[in-house]
Amino acid sequence: MEANILHADLDAFYASVEQLLDPALRGKPIAVGGGVVLAASYEAKAFGVRGGMPGRRARELCPGLIFVGGHFKDYQRLGDAAIQVLGDFTPVVERISIDEAFADVAGCTHLFGPPAEIATTIRRRVRAELGLPISVGVARTKHLAKIASQVAKPDGLVVVDPRHELEFLHDLPVELMWGVGPVT
Repeated sequence: MEANILHADLDAFYASVEQLLDPALRGKPIAVGGGVVLAASYEAKAFGVRGGMPGRRARELCPGLIFVGGHFKDYQRLGDAAIQVLGDFTPVVERISIDEAFADVAGCTHLFGPPAEIATTIRRRVRAELGLPISVGVARTKHLAKIASQVAKPDGLVVVDPRHELEFLHDLPVELMWGVGPVT
């Protein structure tokens, strides 16, 4: 079986959109929210700031943290546009959140090239057309593609060769498994 499933995930999406809307925020630690952090830029994450964290704790970890209010209509518009880029390559797109989706490209490789090439083109287009970073994982299954996109972050591409799936998974932390986290 071929690695034809893509998982595309916009990186630090809400924070990336805020940095896109206000270029003065680029390269700075920002958090979307107030009392609770909804999302954090990679610059804020470097200090340990995470989504779901109380705002007070986030400020303790990152004294220079800039809080911004959300622009939810822009998130929706840009999320829709990014998912549409996937739809330009295949009709088999399964959106799973505002900023991520699976795409099965098995039926369109004769038009657009191998899956890794399609993923590279998707990443290039999203960056050029929308100004946003996106990570893509390519694998034989949805589960593996999602893990691959997490490994690819930030702003990268990981292709899991079907012959080496176990080796790929072997050294990864269990928390990267879809559905495994602090509560489970």
